[in-house]
Amino acid sequence: MASDSIPRTHSFSLGDFHDFDRCVFRFFVNHHLGKKYELAEGSANQVIGTVLDLAIKKIHLTHAYGQPLDYLLNYLQAAEKEIREDVNKRGNISFYGAQLPYLTPEVVEQAKTIFATYYQGIEGNFKKMVTTPTTKRIKPFWEVILRGSTPLKLWGAPDSIEMGEDGIPEVVDYKYFGDKERGEENLDMDLMPKLYTLFCAAELKALDFSKVRFMVRLWQDPGNNSYYEEFDLPQMSSVADFFKDKTERILRTKELAFCGKEYCRVCHHQEKVAWIKELQQYLHQ
Repeated sequence: MASDSIPRTHSFSLGDFHDFDRCVFRFFVNHHLGKKYELAEGSANQVIGTVLDLAIKKIHLTHAYGQPLDYLLNYLQAAEKEIREDVNKRGNISFYGAQLPYLTPEVVEQAKTIFATYYQGIEGNFKKMVTTPTTKRIKPFWEVILRGSTPLKLWGAPDSIEMGEDGIPEVVDYKYFGDKERGEENLDMDLMPKLYTLFCAAELKALDFSKVRFMVRLWQDPGNNSYYEEFDLPQMSSVADFFKDKTERILRTKELAFCGKEYCRVCHHQEKVAWIKELQQYLHQ
């Protein structure tokens, strides 16, 4: 079965797994009713992280290694332009839609300051990209099909695959936290390493690598390499089985549960009653 023929309800991202673990109702509204982008909430901190992450992807794509800081700061301007163009083109279904109101000149300048500090902290030595069919794309994006009685799809994208100093490729996700201490306390080092490594495993095996390292790089803490997990590529089938079991358990869930937390926009939304009715019809058909 082609990946584009797998229905939305059987396609999962890391954010979907997080939604389910935090609030089952929120998950079903976002995932099954397709409200993810409609209900997305942005912030200045989120925009800073997005601009920084897009910039590092562009640096890798153009192999802009060894370039001076002033040159690389242009990539942050390019990231800002990409966000605006994507929203103008895709409207409400743009991944960046909720972030656009916070994309101000002041926020972009904050991102530039953070990038400059990071650049100085690593002495301008960005690790080089590992070239695979996906990393060569303008917008790297991975899909993994889990075969079974009902095909399931996992989708998403780490920020990069970089070559470690010891010759082990590193699947990397860059993180910016408005509250650094709180962000690190809540950092997902369970699902994220497994899922993002699984995305890249087949391409890295095809390049004859046997090991891979998942890494989190912190924009506010250059040189901190404490957040990592290593995987044996020949054993990644067990990780695929882990996600197959997890997605099948989610799809077997037929009862709604509500977190009820004050900050949960979905639990307190004015359309809650209508959504419950729609979901009950779907879940029990």
